[in-house]
Amino acid sequence: MVISDWLGSFFAMIDALPAWQLYGVVGLMLVMETSVLIGLVTPGEVVLLAAATTVGSAGEYVALAGVAAAASMVGQGGGYLLGRQFGPRIRLSRPGQWIGEHNWVRAEAVLRGGTGRAIAGSRFLAVAHSLVPVLAGTLRMPVRRFALYTALGAVLWGVVYVGLGSAASAALRHAAHLVGPTVTGVAVAAVLAVLVVRAVRKRRAESAARASLLQGTGEQPVTRVR
Repeated sequence: MVISDWLGSFFAMIDALPAWQLYGVVGLMLVMETSVLIGLVTPGEVVLLAAATTVGSAGEYVALAGVAAAASMVGQGGGYLLGRQFGPRIRLSRPGQWIGEHNWVRAEAVLRGGTGRAIAGSRFLAVAHSLVPVLAGTLRMPVRRFALYTALGAVLWGVVYVGLGSAASAALRHAAHLVGPTVTGVAVAAVLAVLVVRAVRKRRAESAARASLLQGTGEQPVTRVR
């Protein structure tokens, strides 16, 4: 019952927040989450999914998805301006190196796709959604092209994540009492599976050791006749 009680407390706490405070926090976190460097430590998706648990009507759905899309566009627009202003210096800086070259290369691969779909789709990629705008600015991508596809990706991302959060919330609110037993059952099954795997591995290792010992002594394994 601990898990179901925790879920109930969580839903009660987030439901009690005034809408303007909730949307304000979501917007601020998403602007930070889509900004270069800051976006690596700010859990924007988690914040939006949590906020989406409060959605109870079509109007609230549209409002929260709109806030998410607008905040994402602001954050990514800031990244574009940083790239346009400072160029490769961001990547070569100490914070840029802390991000990791593999993440920059991944973002470059997305951007080199050359299509609007690649730019829009980068919003759904962890880390890359913060770096692609910087690289787009560095490469002097036309502002209109960048803004158009960034807006498309932000709107789609907001609609999808708010939908996922609200759907998951509806399911959990109606079946919270089943979460505890379900988790317990899964845990027991996982433990049993581990024990079985270990037993099988131990038996195979013992058989291999006996076979190796017999080969070393020149003896042949005894075959039982049934």
